Amino acid sequence: MSTLLERARRGENLADLDIVDMHGHFGHYTMPIADMTPEGLVRVMDRIGVASVLVSHMQCVSMHAQLGNDEVLAAMRVCPGRILGYVVVFPSSLADATTEMQRCVAAGFTGLKLHNASGFAYTDPRYAGALSIAHERRMPVLLHTWGEERDAVAVRDLAPKYPDAAFLLAHSGAGNAGTGFVALTKEFPNVYLELAYSMGPRGLVEKLVAQAGVDRVIWGSDCYFFSMTQQVGKVLGADLSDEDKRKVLSGNARRLLARVAA
Repeated sequence: MSTLLERARRGENLADLDIVDMHGHFGHYTMPIADMTPEGLVRVMDRIGVASVLVSHMQCVSMHAQLGNDEVLAAMRVCPGRILGYVVVFPSSLADATTEMQRCVAAGFTGLKLHNASGFAYTDPRYAGALSIAHERRMPVLLHTWGEERDAVAVRDLAPKYPDAAFLLAHSGAGNAGTGFVALTKEFPNVYLELAYSMGPRGLVEKLVAQAGVDRVIWGSDCYFFSMTQQVGKVLGADLSDEDKRKVLSGNARRLLARVAA
């Protein structure tokens, strides 16, 4: 029987792995994107064998988050089950952020995405309503991180406060994330390392799995910023068993998604 890496090298489709991309994006951005339609994104997924992708809109750092959520919702409806949505909230006020979270969750969104490039700390009290809903619904919460101490401090505040939310630390491996962020997975059972990272240094995936445990590492591509093909390749090429690769690419994500309250 061929290994997953051998299959990938032959260009085989990996649809049987039920791969879930837990870190995607959708919509217009400042860089050129050849095909911004939902169908175009799914065609890329089909070439690889990615079953589902959770996306936030490219406007995740702006006050136009509501318009972005509307575009994501439209894509979800065009490609149900293939494109899933992260709610993005802009915390102009506690009421505004909470209302937008409620609206999107009622429409079928799966998780919450926060990005501190918006100028608001993750611990800003105006996020409290959205985070409380994510906790109540047992949703994944994807946090943009870059290995900075402020990120770790925020997670240490949020993880115990919202224990039924699953906090995914994006771009694990960047900055101090390869060491300091591993400690967070030991402290809190609801913290996970997410792998989207353009550099992909040799041995990083193996290191994070060895230190945090394979059940606490989640795959994401950060499409459209990074190529799904390159990002999935670094897991397939890692010195891990095929069983562990399946957990990182699919099993761990499916377990988190199965927890989300309907």
